[in-house]
Amino acid sequence: MRVLLVPPTFKYATNYPEFLSLSDFPSGFAYIAAALKQAGHEVFGCNPNNIVGYVDAPTMLKAVLTKRIQEVTPELIGLGGLATDFKFLKDAIGIIRGIDPKILIVLGGQIVTNDAEDIFQLLKPDYAICGEGERPIVELATLLRNEVKPWPHIWETDSGDILPIDKIPFPDYEPFGIKSLMDDFSMATRLLYRYSRPDPRPFGIVTARGCPYSCTFCIDHHRGYRARSVENVMAEIKESYEKYHFNILIILDELFAVNKEQMREFCENILIGKEKYGWDFDWMFQTHANARLDLEALQLAKKAGCMSFSYGLESASPIVLESMQKKLKVEQVVEAIKLAEEANIGFSANLIFGDVAESADTIAESLAFWFEYCKRAFVFLSQVAPYPGSALFEACRQKGMFRDKKEYYEKIDQVIPNMTTIRDGTFGGLLQLIQFLEKSWLFTKTTPIIKCEKSQEDGVLLTYQGGNYYNLTAKCPYCGQEIVYKERLLETRNFWLGTGCTHCNRKIRVEG
Repeated sequence: MRVLLVPPTFKYATNYPEFLSLSDFPSGFAYIAAALKQAGHEVFGCNPNNIVGYVDAPTMLKAVLTKRIQEVTPELIGLGGLATDFKFLKDAIGIIRGIDPKILIVLGGQIVTNDAEDIFQLLKPDYAICGEGERPIVELATLLRNEVKPWPHIWETDSGDILPIDKIPFPDYEPFGIKSLMDDFSMATRLLYRYSRPDPRPFGIVTARGCPYSCTFCIDHHRGYRARSVENVMAEIKESYEKYHFNILIILDELFAVNKEQMREFCENILIGKEKYGWDFDWMFQTHANARLDLEALQLAKKAGCMSFSYGLESASPIVLESMQKKLKVEQVVEAIKLAEEANIGFSANLIFGDVAESADTIAESLAFWFEYCKRAFVFLSQVAPYPGSALFEACRQKGMFRDKKEYYEKIDQVIPNMTTIRDGTFGGLLQLIQFLEKSWLFTKTTPIIKCEKSQEDGVLLTYQGGNYYNLTAKCPYCGQEIVYKERLLETRNFWLGTGCTHCNRKIRVEG
């Protein structure tokens, strides 16, 4: 069967064109492509990201999707995404129906998994798949190829549909233009993913699925945690490195390092790969407070090329942490930050404000923690949002905040509601303060640019964003070593940029 897979456009409704790097590409589509190909189906991709020259995103999507459908004449089109991709999905389905109503549409992703009935009624695809999609999408495509009309229209993935994690084929990014994503748009990746290399080529790898915890703001706790074997992960790293020569590896697993033996085995195998195959990349991981990191483990990770890890923090107020059902104590975070500094590994996390238990006092608690412990760490400040599938969304719905689901999806992320007991005006002022602190890097140690050399490199990003790339040399104010960082600048006077030291991995601010 001929299947066309169409991932969502990055920031479709708010910021066209916002360029996308592979580091943020939805890996679920690559897994679906691999499963369909393994089952003998023809798979095509249409990646409407990074495409410029149109007045707006809907106009671009209509032109690009129409052209691709005419080229490949698909029998089935796969769409999917998060709740925030609703506008994109609605427009894409409307475009497809306008081109050829006989083309079947299957919808998946978290937007379906967390709100299947309402989303099916609002978007009206032919089929929808909840949960992990590799086995159901293959079964659906095979039935359709054999001219069997599947029933029901909404497929609920149960334990029998979930493949053993080491049996899932490695993701296939080829249908989505991975070469361009890596060659032309790696500088579009977020700061945290690219500061360790002047010429970053970040690549993400999913080393586990699911999560056993039930944080109230999270939408991804419906499945048990399953980690891939280190042997299986290494096989994918070897295959992907030989294809794409990435130099930054992003490990996507919220509980990485919880299993200390697996962490040790991973690091030892990375060291073997670097010696045996010439692997040359830095890497970073995510983890949970229950990992109980120790200095020996972090030192081994540093030796194996680990530059940074991110930690599930979210708040530094015990009251808010309890409300969020976060299973951690602030003291654990303080210990992790100190261990990271001792091992010269970067520490990153988020403080998200606005939980139902938030008050002016709890905001002050979190900001006091941030001022005391996070001047050298990459701890970002933002507002928590309620999305379908989370306990936070249900709490808001019960309070009557989201009576009209269609209206909610149409306006999603335009205005995040005040879920606290703080008066709107006061809360708005506190959010403005938080946004200023986040954007200004005001309390980050600053170092001057020693050398600023224009790079001869050209590229797609410069064509549409303007400016030039410069190689900036500075001296770390902490460890004293020189760092070289590449950045796009419109002018080379009176600028500053936030980055990290490539040696000690502390957060710094460089000025020109």
